[in-house]
Amino acid sequence: MVRIGGKIIEPIVWQPYKGETVNTNLIIRNGQKIQETEYMEDRVKAVPRGNAYIIGNGPSRKGFDLTRLKDTGQTYGCNALYRDFIPDFIFSIDSPITLEMVKDKVYEKCPHYSTSLEVHRYPKGGPYNLHLIPNNPHWICGNQAIWTAGIHGHKEIYLLGFDFREFGKDQLNNMYQDTENYGPRHGDAVFDGWLKQFRDMIKMRPYVNYTVVHDDPPFYLNHLQTGTDLGNSKVISYEEFEKVLAPS
Repeated sequence: MVRIGGKIIEPIVWQPYKGETVNTNLIIRNGQKIQETEYMEDRVKAVPRGNAYIIGNGPSRKGFDLTRLKDTGQTYGCNALYRDFIPDFIFSIDSPITLEMVKDKVYEKCPHYSTSLEVHRYPKGGPYNLHLIPNNPHWICGNQAIWTAGIHGHKEIYLLGFDFREFGKDQLNNMYQDTENYGPRHGDAVFDGWLKQFRDMIKMRPYVNYTVVHDDPPFYLNHLQTGTDLGNSKVISYEEFEKVLAPS
């Protein structure tokens, strides 16, 4: 069991995702509030193939050829990654970068997941170009990608480019920082939220193995298993990662 927000939650039992009902408009009728809803069917119907590789935008992955990942699994990425590499699935949460991605029609190149609010914007009234993050836990974008890989049925999930405040206190490190639609953010706030969410996730899915790939892991990566004795998360080097990518 896992405690989240003061509540005890049992580990999630995996089952195929078919869709869900989401809130849309809140209207007032005869002095009463009425919440309109919409059932959104899963249009992606993803089938897991090989490993799941979640590509963060931290500089530790700089120089690694991301195209190599597609031979042994499926790739999940976030935000401006699309400028350099098109993963199998991509995610965005914040409105500015989502708008940029919609203008560049990233959704025509791979399934683009976002929040219900963003999905309903493009285009207004549908049919929608974006896909709903399944059973959205309302987490940081990178964790949403990891979360969705689990919903897709992946049991082996590898994280590349998850660095955060590696290069200085209170510094958020991102390969796209200071580019268009990337504003400054406080490193501690992002780090603390990410780590708490990640800990919750590995407890909720004890049957999934989470591996962080990093050559010079900052101290906090060694704390990923703090608060859990499940043993389903670890850190490996890129040299060790080569064995994962090697043809079987």
